[in-house]
Amino acid sequence: MKIRACSLASLLILAAVSAPLFVSSNAMAQGDDAMTDMARERFQEGVAFYDAKEYAKARASFLQAYAIKKHPSVLLNLAQSELRSGHEADAAQHFDQFLRENPSAAEVERQEAERGLAAALTRVHALTVTAPAGAQLFVDNEPVGTAPLESRLFLAPGSRLLEARQGGEITNATISAVAGGQGTQTLTFGGPTAPPGFVPGPTEPPPPGGGTPQVPPEDEGGFSFSTSDPREPFLDWAKRGPVSWIGGGLFGVGLIGGVVFALTSSSNYSDADSIRDQILEQKRIREAAGHRVGSPCASNGPDYAHFREACSRWDDRASTGDTHKTLSTVGFVTAGVGAAVVVGGYFLTAKRLPATDSGKQPKGPSVAAAPVVGEGFQGLSFFGQF
Repeated sequence: MKIRACSLASLLILAAVSAPLFVSSNAMAQGDDAMTDMARERFQEGVAFYDAKEYAKARASFLQAYAIKKHPSVLLNLAQSELRSGHEADAAQHFDQFLRENPSAAEVERQEAERGLAAALTRVHALTVTAPAGAQLFVDNEPVGTAPLESRLFLAPGSRLLEARQGGEITNATISAVAGGQGTQTLTFGGPTAPPGFVPGPTEPPPPGGGTPQVPPEDEGGFSFSTSDPREPFLDWAKRGPVSWIGGGLFGVGLIGGVVFALTSSSNYSDADSIRDQILEQKRIREAAGHRVGSPCASNGPDYAHFREACSRWDDRASTGDTHKTLSTVGFVTAGVGAAVVVGGYFLTAKRLPATDSGKQPKGPSVAAAPVVGEGFQGLSFFGQF
């Protein structure tokens, strides 16, 4: 479907919509303030740009007006400008939003929205997405809403990465979006998801002996030790031994601290990402309006004063996230040290039990260690039983 430069109905909307939107009424006369004045100016500026067929500038003005005052007529004019400035996916989203949110709109407006949506759909891929309720959805790492979505997603043609994130779980799918296409995609959690394009390599045969790490022969430089002699029950030793109290305390404090700081680090990083996205959106809007922004958070940038507060908050959240991540690592290391103290203390200080009358040793804990060397890993492997 060919996009018309401007229909009679859209001209009527653009020329007349400012009357119900910003001109006098009792409520508007009483509530008129600086923000309403700013919205009116941006809207009228957008109309002027649209009439001059400068659709990219009109889009920027309508974006700013809609950010201040979310009026359906502003939304409709924003969609018209997006359709004519090469932002068909955004146009389809906004035409669809207008039709869903304004069932009682004037017939001429609904007809214009329906024609605009039909035109945009010839240029984009309409995707119906199903995901667990509350999951955050992203397309190419850009947030697009929270499941369940109220409408379809409209994707520009090409390969698109669709992701759902909830808690610590992430699942994704690669969408081959085509102009005029449509489809459905279900995202579910419950197992590890391979990265897009991942191809599993050949499976290595299991080592002999059922997969148990093998102790190298002595002539190959390996070593092993065993503590198979019978010892008192672990819990009895733990109740009376200060070593178990110290190690257990280190383990508990370290584990709790590691978990708490990991959660707060993740929260701060999430806040920093949200602030960064807002900064980038404002940068995009200002550049579309003709401002030369450069790097928003560079102190020598032309628009640094406009972004100073947001950049400061972003830097604060990111720095706090880094600090808490370090503290989380320290906590988990401390927990590991505590566990090592408990295990080592038990085998070094637990009482040995005497042999039974039958000459057999009662069952006791045993452990063995063997060096394990493989691709990307070097260390000790412990195995045994209590």
